[in-house]
Amino acid sequence: MKLRIGALAFACAMAGAAIGVGAAQASSPEFLQRLMGAAGKDGRQVACFKRVYDPAHLKSHPQQNVQRMTLLVSIDPDTGSTNPTVSLGVDFRRGKNFQSGGSCGEVKDEKTGAAQALRCGVDCDGGEIGVSLKDDKSVRVTIPDGARLWRPGQDDDDMSSRRRFGSDDKLFRVDRASGVDCLSLTSEPAVKALLRGAR
Repeated sequence: MKLRIGALAFACAMAGAAIGVGAAQASSPEFLQRLMGAAGKDGRQVACFKRVYDPAHLKSHPQQNVQRMTLLVSIDPDTGSTNPTVSLGVDFRRGKNFQSGGSCGEVKDEKTGAAQALRCGVDCDGGEIGVSLKDDKSVRVTIPDGARLWRPGQDDDDMSSRRRFGSDDKLFRVDRASGVDCLSLTSEPAVKALLRGAR
């Protein structure tokens, strides 16, 4: 999955391939089956989640800057890994059409060894995104320290973009959505085709 464009993107992607979170871990089928919700095609799997926060919610959470969040979780064997990646689309109260994302490893229960969540590192020390199951229809997204952001098609290396996340932008619930809602979060034709058929 192509997250960035340009020289900085290439350097970050190469670094991520070498030291990405959970790069050497094997995925747990049971956890991923619940997260992804359905079998994929040719080893590919996608899951799309979305939430738009209404004015009443934003009024009651004045320190939340995120107005809309879309999350794509995908597994694409063409990347050379069976680990999931996440792409995040975010609109803020001031500023629309930002993206973030990265490669993921699994967080496992110390006693049972069962996977509980994904921990995803944003390229170039750009923060961390966590994804855990709330139920079969929703997931929780955690962004404890903000996350590096960019605009599609641009090579913005401004680390201050992380500051767009407010003090109440650390934990979100997003709900399972139609795959077409996540089309803008990937440039890969095979993933787009799978999203068009995902419900």
